[in-house]
Amino acid sequence: MTLWTWVAETSRRLREEGRTETADAVARLPQLAAEGEAARIRALLPSALRAARADADALPPWTEGYLNHWGPAARVGHRGEGTAVLDLVEGALRTAHGEEDDDEDAAACGPAACAAQNVLDCYANIDGPGRTVDRTALLAEAMTHGGPGRPAWEALVVAHADMLIDDERPDEAVRELDLRAAEIREAGAEVGMDYGFAYVRALRYQERYTDALLTLDRLEEGALLAVPVGVPRTAAARRIRFERARLLAWLARSGLKPPEEARQALPETSEADAHPRLRKAWVDAAEDLVALGELRNDWRIGVALTSWSRYAERVGAHRPCAQLSMAAARLAAARDARWVADSAIRRAQRALGRVRRAQDLEIDLDEAHAMVRSVPAVVLPAPAEDLLERLREEPRESVDPERQADLVVAARAERPEDTALLNALGQVGRTLMLGDTAAEPQWNHVRREPTDQKAALSLLETLLHDNDTAGVRTLVRTLTEPAPART
Repeated sequence: MTLWTWVAETSRRLREEGRTETADAVARLPQLAAEGEAARIRALLPSALRAARADADALPPWTEGYLNHWGPAARVGHRGEGTAVLDLVEGALRTAHGEEDDDEDAAACGPAACAAQNVLDCYANIDGPGRTVDRTALLAEAMTHGGPGRPAWEALVVAHADMLIDDERPDEAVRELDLRAAEIREAGAEVGMDYGFAYVRALRYQERYTDALLTLDRLEEGALLAVPVGVPRTAAARRIRFERARLLAWLARSGLKPPEEARQALPETSEADAHPRLRKAWVDAAEDLVALGELRNDWRIGVALTSWSRYAERVGAHRPCAQLSMAAARLAAARDARWVADSAIRRAQRALGRVRRAQDLEIDLDEAHAMVRSVPAVVLPAPAEDLLERLREEPRESVDPERQADLVVAARAERPEDTALLNALGQVGRTLMLGDTAAEPQWNHVRREPTDQKAALSLLETLLHDNDTAGVRTLVRTLTEPAPART
């Protein structure tokens, strides 16, 4: 039984019993999780829990755990969070699986949601290949809590297949999916869309891109139509489109599909921005389309990739951060954007220091770093002291903030104490979503010269643009602390 079938049936039964508020929550929370609406889940959860506790004697014991499941699920699923949510999901797992009980119906994890799912997703977000041992051990324990025909068990099967793929065993993943699908059908149920996506991923890792594309077509023509209309079907259809764009772009680069078809399949950047878990598929497709000359590689793509890699860094998704950062560096190097490329390399290096299995990433980093080092040196169009005036004369419609950043950085190398140049770096850094990089020299200057009000104001603007409340507090302390006495 798929999750959405279970949700519909359980919600209907609760409604027939007169438990309307609990029925609404059972249906609504997983829908919100599918769209990453963690804030809305937090807002709805207290009233849902109150209703469930009021009817606790008449509800299954796993009801409260089910309701609590979806907030973290939104974060590790749609939003792709890693270490930022690790303590929360591991705590929920200890609560749910801390005591053994032979009665499955009395277990804290119910038939539709197992606490191990969120932990497994979290581990995969942090460092999928580097966490395969942890995932294997957890799967061995978690899969004893259910069986074929239950949505939670089927989700664990998909998590097992994903683990095998990350462990460079896609052939075993396909066999596992085939075996478990047969067991599910023998139990009188059908596999859901996530099974199909796991097949697509395994085929892609086997470099069977045409087969993966055919599998996507079959999903769209068959399984998708069985998904309930509304959020579930919209989310599944969206994932199909992103996966198709990635496959078509690769096949076009291999000469097996028309480049125009691949370009038309690429979703808008804004859609990838709204759905963090799908960003890697978009970036993979975009890199291939740029190589084909089908997608313009400009500073706006740089802003998107910088924003996404910084998000991954902030939520502790270390491997995705490294991958996105290296893609950002490669594309920036291709358009001769040295400062952006250097910043991306530094971010990738930080991420690599936090993963356990980095050999493949280290090779990619060396290649990306070589591309960045080959970017031509910047030549100032005017003396460093006159650069800002020259830049102000440029027509607004032709301004390239990445080029301006490189020129400002080059001018600062000649005039490191020039506050106007430092402030200009902060301004262009905010435009390029590189406030963290721009803030480094700004902090150095303000700490040396805390009475420089213009520099302090520019740093404050950078910190506010980055929502860096801790940095703002540090800046206030820096500016209000008395200066050390001079002897």
